[in-house]
Amino acid sequence: MLPPIIDMRLRPPVYAWTKGSVFRTAMHYPRHCISFKGARSAWLEDVDILFQEMDSAGVKYGVAMGRASSGAGNLGGVSNKEIVELLDTYPNRFLGFLGVDMEAIPESLAEIRELASARGVKGISIEPGSGKVPRWSDDKSLDPVYELAQELKLPVSISLSGLLSALAGHEITWSRPTSIQMAAQRYKDVKFIVSHAAWPYADEMVVVALACPNIYVSPDLYASTAGMICAESYVKGANLFLEDRTLFGTAYPVRDIQDSLRDFLDMGWRKDIINKILWTNAAKLLNVD
Repeated sequence: MLPPIIDMRLRPPVYAWTKGSVFRTAMHYPRHCISFKGARSAWLEDVDILFQEMDSAGVKYGVAMGRASSGAGNLGGVSNKEIVELLDTYPNRFLGFLGVDMEAIPESLAEIRELASARGVKGISIEPGSGKVPRWSDDKSLDPVYELAQELKLPVSISLSGLLSALAGHEITWSRPTSIQMAAQRYKDVKFIVSHAAWPYADEMVVVALACPNIYVSPDLYASTAGMICAESYVKGANLFLEDRTLFGTAYPVRDIQDSLRDFLDMGWRKDIINKILWTNAAKLLNVD
């Protein structure tokens, strides 16, 4: 029997997301790839149907990752105050990470300091490889982000994928994870979550996480989609040595949540670690009962 599930990347179809380009950009795969049908709730932009889909798959919480990228391609953004409003409106459905605008780091950090104690806030989200001006995760300009995370005892999600960088207008190589190693070794008390798991640089990602015990791998759709390239590297990594630091996610609205869970379960994970990936690892990391 499966435990309740924490989906580490779930962008809800509420007005804060659908009013701009954020939700449309998140629908890149179903809009451009025939093999990605997308979820009914996503096409209809209906949050009540989303809750039905979450319940049918056993997803207790979806984690709304902040995106505050300033002028990066068509990625768009969601304000941190809107994330806090989402968490307040649906406290039993969502957890949230507040976003840092790479072009306005001091202002973003001041806002995060103000909002960090709000109900459901569980971390800080950055997307250094897909900002208006891309940068590596160990860039000195990001030190204040990690210092605040260390002070507030909040994990940092670093979203990296080749597609994310490309949609921001940059080379996919900005999604390589090697610079996270240096940041994680400088800030040993900060827990780093690599959302999208630096796809397609999966082998590098697994090795970087192996070297740094404060790095968590969150491949979301790249390890919950049948036939996805590189998925086997994340599975092998978890089966061998990352069973306590691998996290489940769907990257909704990319795919139907139930389809994602079904494909995830067929990926070849060791049966004794599936509950850890679906619930225990994230619950401990995010301090969820």
